[in-house]
Amino acid sequence: TGASSGIGRATALHLDNMGFKVFAGVRKESDGEALEKRGSDRLKAMILDVTDDESIAAAARLVNESAGGKLSGLVNNAGVSLNGPLEIVPAADIRKVIEVNTVGLLMATKAFIPLLRSGKGRIVNVSSGHGLLGVPDKSVYAASKFAVQAIAESLRAELRPFGVTVSNLVVGKVDTEVLGKITADRERMITSASPEVVKLYRPLFEFFEREVRDLPGIKPEDVARVAARALTDDRPRAQYLVGPGAKKMKNLARLPVSLRDGLMYKAIYGRHQ
Repeated sequence: TGASSGIGRATALHLDNMGFKVFAGVRKESDGEALEKRGSDRLKAMILDVTDDESIAAAARLVNESAGGKLSGLVNNAGVSLNGPLEIVPAADIRKVIEVNTVGLLMATKAFIPLLRSGKGRIVNVSSGHGLLGVPDKSVYAASKFAVQAIAESLRAELRPFGVTVSNLVVGKVDTEVLGKITADRERMITSASPEVVKLYRPLFEFFEREVRDLPGIKPEDVARVAARALTDDRPRAQYLVGPGAKKMKNLARLPVSLRDGLMYKAIYGRHQ
């Protein structure tokens, strides 16, 4: 899912190069045409909007007919990101993040389980370090990604009797087109919010500008290679950490809560006191 750009596009092309028959979910025909031009005859783009039940059902029918009723793997990649203090995040944006990242993942997985069961296939969810540790400015996004972690925990046992495995890719910062959209969305929220409220969160905005934006990222192709491992390892892991950002979040999440909160607070607000 979400193969129009970034991680999804890179993963579709990488799996195609490995010899897989790939069904690449895109939301626009033009994106599908562009993707197919870069791949082999094994790569087939299909319209798939994970927030649209009929679109999901149509994609499942297409895959069922084309793959003989069996599917080796589902890569749940479709997702949106969002930064911003909860107080200034529009309600519509909150609902969109949960609808795409959590409900969409559930509905796509639900639709493809029969094919995965027949093929003793694998589910690979593209999650985030923010699914391991909630940080200021990311409450909505973290909520959606913590949910992805919980879904995998449940489905690993639920689908084990059928030979279906479930893995999460915990991904750090990735250099994709999404980064520009995150910044644009933040500016839109700040412009629309009350100046008095914006002033209250100024240290948080400055921290984002100072620390987060300039963090080194990894390439989408790096994530694609790990997704391929999750689909081909003899014993797929429950969790794959992808990139230094993910490993850092994992280590921070292990700290005692009081210590972790104190370090985070000092990093953001220390220079303002």
